[in-house]
Amino acid sequence: MDKKNLLKSSQITIEPSDEKDPWNADWIISFTKNGKKQIGKASFDGEKVRGTVPLKVELEEEYRNQGYGTEAIRMMVNWAFRHPNVYEVTAEAEHDNDKAVKALGKAGFVYREGDRQTERYSIIKGKSNWLGIYLVIGICLGLLLGIVLSSPKLGFGIGLVACLITGAAMDNSEKHKREQVTGKKDD
Repeated sequence: MDKKNLLKSSQITIEPSDEKDPWNADWIISFTKNGKKQIGKASFDGEKVRGTVPLKVELEEEYRNQGYGTEAIRMMVNWAFRHPNVYEVTAEAEHDNDKAVKALGKAGFVYREGDRQTERYSIIKGKSNWLGIYLVIGICLGLLLGIVLSSPKLGFGIGLVACLITGAAMDNSEKHKREQVTGKKDD
């Protein structure tokens, strides 16, 4: 089996039961060491809508409240956010399941809505910051260009302006794509 979707930390390993369709497969959570004993499962089972995917993580009772759930949630969210059209991961927890609510909170999920039985939480992918990255690149390239042109101020200015324009354009493109996929305007 191809292990391209294998998620591994120092404590746990998570891998899909069906490598060809990881979005609809159960993911097996097991210990990284000690013979890969299965301790739970995770899935993106449920309706996937406009850049949003649901996440479910269930651990065997004896492995709860030890940090494994939070770690599994973080690993699954990171995997989902590596995909370009995923901008939000949602999860549900029963109102009185304090352990699940605590694990979601530690993993960065925020309460969105709920009723007396079920609460809905989500985490949103961070916005891109190409402008900052290109600003640093512009400063470096500008200084090099300044040395070549024997005019540090001119080179610095050219490099800075070019990279500011490129970074702003890339941020705007990412914002437009996010809005198209999710149907939500960024603030």
